[in-house]
Amino acid sequence: MRGRFHLGALAGGLAIIAAGTATAPAMARQAKARHDAAPAPVATLDVAAFQTQAPQYVGKPVRIEGCYITSANSGGADCAAFRIADLPGQVDWNGAVPLDGPTMEEASFHKAQQICGDTGKHEQCQAEVSGVVYDPFGDMGVQGQRNFELRNARIHWLAEPAPHKADHRHVGNERSASR
Repeated sequence: MRGRFHLGALAGGLAIIAAGTATAPAMARQAKARHDAAPAPVATLDVAAFQTQAPQYVGKPVRIEGCYITSANSGGADCAAFRIADLPGQVDWNGAVPLDGPTMEEASFHKAQQICGDTGKHEQCQAEVSGVVYDPFGDMGVQGQRNFELRNARIHWLAEPAPHKADHRHVGNERSASR
């Protein structure tokens, strides 16, 4: 009796192993197929193109190039394009893409609020923005003109941070110490 039990257990174990081995290649092919599938390309637009083409991108990721982050507050910010003839102190927007604050990447949102709170064109606020196009009025059933925005936005800052004043003093101290 004892010998039969072991042989039966051995036969059952071998059957389980054989079944598992047979499905392993199929599972590997499925995993490879999922891995090989490239993500859909992200459309790259400027602010003016976004304003005219946004309806075709609702629910899809896009990247907005050539803008400045402006009007950052607790509700969000704008990715604004300025006209070439802008004068210092005067706002002359060529258009803006609203960025939804509650869904924005946290680090982007905090930096925008710290340095880009007004409506001016500031070098440190130059950026590109990626996010998903959203139509809030369409979701509410409003007919007519739309006001598209980006949700789940992430700001890609283009300007280098300004050097700290302490860095300048340190450099000056090295010069005087080397004399």
